Amino acid sequence: MTSYNNKKCIGCGVVLQTSEENHAGFVKNMVQNYCLRCFRLINYNEIIDYDVDPQQFLTQLKNNNNLHHHYFYVLDIYDLPGTRNFALEEIIQHNEITLIINKIDLVNKLINEQKIISYVKNIFSSAIINRNIKKIIMVSALKNYHVDELYQYITQQTNDLYVVGCSNTGKSSILNCLIKLVNSNNKPIVVSNHFGTTLDNIVLDFNLPIKIYDTPGVINTTNLLNYVNKNNYKKLLVNKILRPITFQLNAEQTIFYEGLASITYLTGGKTSFHFYKNNNIILHRTKYQNQKQYWQNNLDKLSLQLNNYDDMQTTEIIISQADNYSLWISGLGWITFQGSPGQKLLITTNKNIKITLAKRFI
Repeated sequence: MTSYNNKKCIGCGVVLQTSEENHAGFVKNMVQNYCLRCFRLINYNEIIDYDVDPQQFLTQLKNNNNLHHHYFYVLDIYDLPGTRNFALEEIIQHNEITLIINKIDLVNKLINEQKIISYVKNIFSSAIINRNIKKIIMVSALKNYHVDELYQYITQQTNDLYVVGCSNTGKSSILNCLIKLVNSNNKPIVVSNHFGTTLDNIVLDFNLPIKIYDTPGVINTTNLLNYVNKNNYKKLLVNKILRPITFQLNAEQTIFYEGLASITYLTGGKTSFHFYKNNNIILHRTKYQNQKQYWQNNLDKLSLQLNNYDDMQTTEIIISQADNYSLWISGLGWITFQGSPGQKLLITTNKNIKITLAKRFI
């Protein structure tokens, strides 16, 4: 690829090049400041796909890491277990870490912030990074919640900050809020409704003694949104407070998330299941014995579908101990219920989707 003086796109930070249109950083000429990908996103909200190896960033991070780096690790409250990256955590385990929990506007009317912090602490209690977690901060880039507190915290730091995390957790959006807050001259980082927007590190100058780096999002292959039609991205990204829907289910009843997934309550007594999900997703209840027929008769009519159904898999969850649980399906939210020994659940969706049974969240 042909590039000159390592000039970088001011939107995503990738090195610009003029020779290969299907690769990251392409521009028609080096006079341009935005790569083709960012130009299309900014002007047309249209994604251009590039083959970006998610391991490449992790390798670069490992090679460039030093103990003086302070990592701001961003997680999505709608997918707390699913937006953790264990390979990333292994690399940064010896560094100072601040957890940034984004999108709290989705749940702030359902649960108080202290309970969220306690829940996050419990999640990370056995993590290899636990001893180096300095603070947990909750924000909403969309609603600008606690961004001023975050900035004040940043001004107190003495080491360079690296903002890391999975794609679409809102890393760049948080930084854009900070840029507006401090009235910086930095042009906003590209923020879109698509995964993996920021391709290379961008250094931000907040007129502080330290530097702040926005890093590429690590593509999250266990999130369902990677396996839906791109036309569904906007509809499936959550930006409104969650309105839980409750079903009282008897054994052998199935709930469909349109054409994306299904959950079957196979065995157990009558139980209330509380679904915390994107308000745009319509849930449908049917008998377990009728699920295949419903699927065959309605799949083509459903507005939300996977790209293909060749990699479907059913995961079995068996409850062995009475407790309150939340069942997380990466990209679809979570389901809260009272668990009893002997209950059995079946979750059917793409085989790559992360499914996590945890203590009750809400």
